[in-house]
Amino acid sequence: MRYSSCGYLILSHNKKQLDKGKQMTQYQKTLGPIQGMAMTVTTFIGTGLMILPAMSVTQAGSFAFYAWLITAVMIIPIALIFALLGARYPSAGGASHYIGRAFGSRYEKAVGWLFLSILLVGPAVAIKVAAAYLAIIFKTSDQWILVFSLITLAGMLVFAIVGMQTSARFQTGIVLVMIATILWLCFIGDIQATSQVIESPVTRSEWQQTLYATGVIFWCFLGIEVMAHMGAEFKNPARDFPIALLGGITIVILAYLSLVLLIAWHHTYGDEVTNSQSLALLVSKLMGETSSRVFAAGAYIIAFANVAIYILGFSRMVQSMAQQGALHKTFIGLNKNGAPEKAVLLVGVITLLSILFSELSGWKMAWFIEMTNGSFLIIYTLTCIAAIKLVNRTAQVLAMVALLSCGFMVFFIGKSMFFAMIVFCLALLYEYMKAPKSPVEESNLHIL
Repeated sequence: MRYSSCGYLILSHNKKQLDKGKQMTQYQKTLGPIQGMAMTVTTFIGTGLMILPAMSVTQAGSFAFYAWLITAVMIIPIALIFALLGARYPSAGGASHYIGRAFGSRYEKAVGWLFLSILLVGPAVAIKVAAAYLAIIFKTSDQWILVFSLITLAGMLVFAIVGMQTSARFQTGIVLVMIATILWLCFIGDIQATSQVIESPVTRSEWQQTLYATGVIFWCFLGIEVMAHMGAEFKNPARDFPIALLGGITIVILAYLSLVLLIAWHHTYGDEVTNSQSLALLVSKLMGETSSRVFAAGAYIIAFANVAIYILGFSRMVQSMAQQGALHKTFIGLNKNGAPEKAVLLVGVITLLSILFSELSGWKMAWFIEMTNGSFLIIYTLTCIAAIKLVNRTAQVLAMVALLSCGFMVFFIGKSMFFAMIVFCLALLYEYMKAPKSPVEESNLHIL
């Protein structure tokens, strides 16, 4: 089953907390490298495809192509670490399982709070992207995007409350249509001519412009964690998992790079609204306004489905944390459809406040994306540190390289990292204040 990267990650964390005692033999080992590759592609291609290429061109200009390549190079060692850990310690818990295994339950629970904090910054971006496509469908001005955002949020909450189920075939079909659309746009948009927009950074300022764009591009690769959850379902994890992960990432990078070149060549980028609507504007230039509105409708459906799962994932996490005693027990209850109704409403209120804050504060959408990236980057950094403790000496070298990549990304994301760092430190402090440290966990804290 395919979820949006953040939503699936949170649902998997919740599943791990609820089913901690289950044996790995309960997972059906049915995945091969081809199926795993397809799952990787469907994980990464979603709402980000509609905005990240245009945002990267806006930030890096003619150097955007190299910004994507640099981000991909930095992400590969991190992906290999997740592939290695997923093959060696297959678990539905993914990163939280590895971190808990290495450093104890308090770190594992602190990661849960960090996941939940993403609700403050993440959904607002994706919902505004969806709303921007509604504005194209109904041919309204940009002032309607806030109204469309609120309508979209309300619709997502209704679906979550009635107990939404996601069809794997539907999600996979959507991604296949998107890839086919990208190939068609490459054909009619003269992809060969777009190489003229590629420029290599030379001066220090050009390199800074290129590297800082990676702080936004990193959002594309948050789904690395998702595949780690699936390690238990591969027939031969040690052989198939790395092939599936790296092969899928290669396909995704090619898709994004194609759109970066097309958007730069046809100039469908600029301010936040233009970036949010960039693909529809590209389709309009190449195929006409009617095709653009049809594409916008499809894009809205994709965004709605992805973010609705995102919302449902947060609701399930709220329910899980209430069961653990971290939140009030009122959020444990389910309605007749099996959905955590009160948890959904709590998530809805927080998301509403986030949308209103983003609108009234005037903060750039890139800042919200970078704060979300910062949260996941801390999780990835902790996973790399955990890997140094969990793997053999040969793999420890790879873990160190991956940790170095995380360090570079921390520098490029910059001050947006403070949000995640503050949340994680407060969460860890809270977990340590609840109960005295055991000797083992005290030793683990000293090692970290």
